Amino acid sequence: MRRLLSLLVLVAASAALGATVPTVKVQKGDTLFRIATRHGLSVAQLRAYNGLQGDTIRAGQVLRLAGGPARPVAAPPRTYTVKAGDTLSRIAARTGTTVTALQAANRLQGTVIAAGQRLVLPAPGTAARPPAPRPTTEVRTVYRYVWVGVRDTPQTLAARYRLSVDALRRLNGMTTARAIVPGKKVLVPMRLPVPIPPRPQRPPVTFKRLSPLNVPVQIATVDLRWRHVLVAPVLPSGRLTFGSGARVSELARRSGARLVINGSYFHPQSYAPAGDIVTQGRLLTWGRIPQALTITPDNRAAFRVSAVAALGRPLDTTWAGLETVVATGPRILSGGRVVTRYSSVFRDPALFGRAARSAVGLIGNRDLVFVSTHARVTTTEMGKIMTRLGVRDALLLDGGSSAGMAWNGRAVLDSVRRVSYGIGVFTDYAGRRYAK
Repeated sequence: MRRLLSLLVLVAASAALGATVPTVKVQKGDTLFRIATRHGLSVAQLRAYNGLQGDTIRAGQVLRLAGGPARPVAAPPRTYTVKAGDTLSRIAARTGTTVTALQAANRLQGTVIAAGQRLVLPAPGTAARPPAPRPTTEVRTVYRYVWVGVRDTPQTLAARYRLSVDALRRLNGMTTARAIVPGKKVLVPMRLPVPIPPRPQRPPVTFKRLSPLNVPVQIATVDLRWRHVLVAPVLPSGRLTFGSGARVSELARRSGARLVINGSYFHPQSYAPAGDIVTQGRLLTWGRIPQALTITPDNRAAFRVSAVAALGRPLDTTWAGLETVVATGPRILSGGRVVTRYSSVFRDPALFGRAARSAVGLIGNRDLVFVSTHARVTTTEMGKIMTRLGVRDALLLDGGSSAGMAWNGRAVLDSVRRVSYGIGVFTDYAGRRYAK
């Protein structure tokens, strides 16, 4: 008998160990976001695992890092036989449950019951639980340049970003880890929670020729809901430096982008862009243009105001968290309304006359529209064209002899002159995603 009892205790202990759920104890200064990032989870998952309604946690609190263990086998459900005169509300009050819980336990669509009917009774105090909310975020690996701190060593920096020292060295193209010294910027991977993209609504990029307001235009619509779509500046040299130019058709052939449109303004001799350009986690150049097309590593687009234009110089936090930035303008459409008053930065009279035009527009933060035409139109007319195409907000790109668009590697409207850079749309991009 004693031997049997010992065996039962061992079995129970094994079952308990098998049901162990990983946990973490909240430290002072911790937040749900930090804990989720540290353990490769989303905030929504942490909330679901711990039954949290909000983001409030306290030091010393123990949080689950996974779903709970298997539930013990439940006892046979209690039942109740409906009597004449019974109602669901009376039965619920009598048996310590709710009408909603009774309906859920018995798959009732309404409140009609009949004498003699047998109902399953939920446990006393049980209320029908709503289904667990679907996660709204996911964790992705995004690469970012960070400063090496005064107390950092290659070992501490590698450990902080879950790398070996050799992997950190190779990631930054260094021959020795001794080059990782305080005051230097190095590229590191970061696991960041980002919104789960909605279901795509159309192919990654589509091309059309239309004539809104009797003006022939070339239109490309980009669905940023696709994970493997990348919108980024395309440079003539193939390197992250300016100093040469190329026509739009050449940029398309060299880059392999599905779509290329001309970029913003630049110096005609040095080819230096007149505004901010961010790509691959770096601010390549900066200038006075006050607004920019911006795209996050998880493909959410917006038009944002440039802090560089206001301050006269970039800060380390300028365009932080963004993968692609192209400063351009002026704004010709805002909230579906044509804009006729522009920033004082745009003073060139030629900008407002009749000329070939290119523009970028937003229908929503996942729907990007590029338009180019060699028809000679004013800025106001281009705003009206963008409105007719369903665009809500729009910025001009460079125009005149720079205006051009290429589709599938071939120009549909080539630029007359060489441009400093283009904006490319890549539809099968499987490389690293960056954040400034």
